[in-house]
Amino acid sequence: MNHIYFITGYPGFIATKLVSAIQTEYPSSTFYLLILKHEREIAERKLKSQPKNVHLVEGDITKHDLGLDKNTIEDLYESVTHCVHLAALYDLTVAYEPAYLCNVVGTKNVLTFLGKCPSLQRFCYFSTAYVSGDEKGLMMENDIRMPSRFRNYYEQTKHEAEVQVRNKMLELPITIIRPGIIVGDSKTGETLKFDGPYFMMQFIKRLAKFPIPYIGKTSSKIHLVPIDFIIEASVFLMHDRVGESKTYHVLSPNSPSIQEAYTLLCQELLGKKPSWTLNRKIAEQCLSISYVSKWLGVPLETLSYFSHDATYDTSQLLQDLDGSGIECRSFNEYVGAIVNYYKNNAHDKSLIRY
Repeated sequence: MNHIYFITGYPGFIATKLVSAIQTEYPSSTFYLLILKHEREIAERKLKSQPKNVHLVEGDITKHDLGLDKNTIEDLYESVTHCVHLAALYDLTVAYEPAYLCNVVGTKNVLTFLGKCPSLQRFCYFSTAYVSGDEKGLMMENDIRMPSRFRNYYEQTKHEAEVQVRNKMLELPITIIRPGIIVGDSKTGETLKFDGPYFMMQFIKRLAKFPIPYIGKTSSKIHLVPIDFIIEASVFLMHDRVGESKTYHVLSPNSPSIQEAYTLLCQELLGKKPSWTLNRKIAEQCLSISYVSKWLGVPLETLSYFSHDATYDTSQLLQDLDGSGIECRSFNEYVGAIVNYYKNNAHDKSLIRY
């Protein structure tokens, strides 16, 4: 099919993988990839020999008309059939103002743009499972209630942005994707950044010569999702009729407990298991000291994700993927791949996010 895609967030990891997957599935389609001016060199390098059907357009989602010139945006109005909005400020330590500008104002500007696209067949918006903030218990896919507390401004502004998107569901053909904590490819381990569970690996590696501790006692789960599952599920759901006007928690329906995941990471990385438990409050006090946190490679802000007593419903996801052949591999099946990639690339400073 001759689709015309407008995709924000290129040359980010998800956007790069998504474009490649859509090109394979729909090779006759045309792509307009919104990039920031200073990222052109990186974007061109990722495209390698840039195909004729892929166009890099410089702009900025935080600006009026997405920072595009009049001729470009008018051409896009008339032609775009599919839009994927991935651009966001992902930083657990970010201040509210820049997070609001990028995540909320940026999303509002994209929605305004799409309201002028008469040929639009689907808008795929990438949110996060953590719009639920610090709520506990079972989080339903279609739920967007205001939590009692957000742990950071990233969560808060993504919640605000998703509310905007959901308010347009009667006007636009929308699919909302809520990933969990993203890790590398379940087969190759490839990733663009070492954060999330990779902070665990940095911590374990730093303490390799010592008995490795668990951080507090918890029965909470950690909601990991490999990038290849996100891409496969998203490409299917944003094109199939079943995905319209739906919200999906895109993560494993069988998320491991934090203790299980931590133990597997420790075994794969060092060949031994954790042997004692460090009191969580002591861990927080240690990580609140900047140089200790830097030395261990673990930002204080990540601790709350490793003791978050919430589970995420995936019943809609599983129902709509049934028969597609798309499944999320269990963590114990791909932990070796992501650890090996980490081992082989731990020296690459461009991958380290702390």
